[in-house]
Amino acid sequence: MKKILVRAQTCASFGQAGIIVSVMVIAAALIAIFPTRGAAQLMTEYCVDCHVVHLWQDVEAREKAAARAKARLSGVYASILEEACEGCHADANSHTLARAGLNTVPIVKNGQEPEVPLAAGNFYYSSGQLHLKKAGGSCTSCHRNVKHHAAGTGYRFLGPDIGGIGDPEFEHGEGRNIYKSGDQYCVACHANFCGTENQRGAGGGWIRHPTNTPLPMRGEYAGYVYNKVVPVSYPDPNNPERNTARVMCMSCHRPHGTPYAYLLRWDYSTMVAGGGENGKGCFACHSRKNEKT
Repeated sequence: MKKILVRAQTCASFGQAGIIVSVMVIAAALIAIFPTRGAAQLMTEYCVDCHVVHLWQDVEAREKAAARAKARLSGVYASILEEACEGCHADANSHTLARAGLNTVPIVKNGQEPEVPLAAGNFYYSSGQLHLKKAGGSCTSCHRNVKHHAAGTGYRFLGPDIGGIGDPEFEHGEGRNIYKSGDQYCVACHANFCGTENQRGAGGGWIRHPTNTPLPMRGEYAGYVYNKVVPVSYPDPNNPERNTARVMCMSCHRPHGTPYAYLLRWDYSTMVAGGGENGKGCFACHSRKNEKT
């Protein structure tokens, strides 16, 4: 991450502009003195690593940003960023984890096929690009009020209703994310797929896979052991007990994209009952359906 130092004496007059620069310098000092916490916060000494200090004084730029925010295309602050999200979260290679100084940065858009899938997938795949387009074409359509220098609201800046504990290595090692569901977020666009009224047929049987529902401790589900490819959620992420596990949308899908149809985490066409390969895909939960006959 580049370092660009803007000094107050570059201002012709120490008026309003000088005050703004002073505030920026003080803020930068506070960031340096009080280290940031959490994987979503940046370790940097200078605000100008990410922000253009004086652009916000440009009336035209300010009005364009306000118009975009009103149209829900991006956040108000986007116009004063040195670079947009892709400046740090995209790369031409296949690496999905990058180091920038003291920062660990997830790469969510690659130019080559990702070597390690991120928990939410990657926009390298056309399925993810289509999902992004349908969501509004901007990262801030889902990741709201992103502030890398402050404690964000909700898990991964997804809003106050989405809870969870993020793995600081973004699931590249042995660690994992701990989710507190997120179905209520998906339902904003996919209401027809969520809720028991849309998941059960007239006779009471399942016509769509249930979500935000407990994963039973008995029967074919009893042997489920947490699997990062087939994750579950917990009402209390600080106490991820198996008897509280729930199935969620992300148990089967990666919203940023996958090489499989419908943003699925695995190739559904290979899920053939009776093959005996328990623990993979659907059979991580539905173990008995894959017992050899």
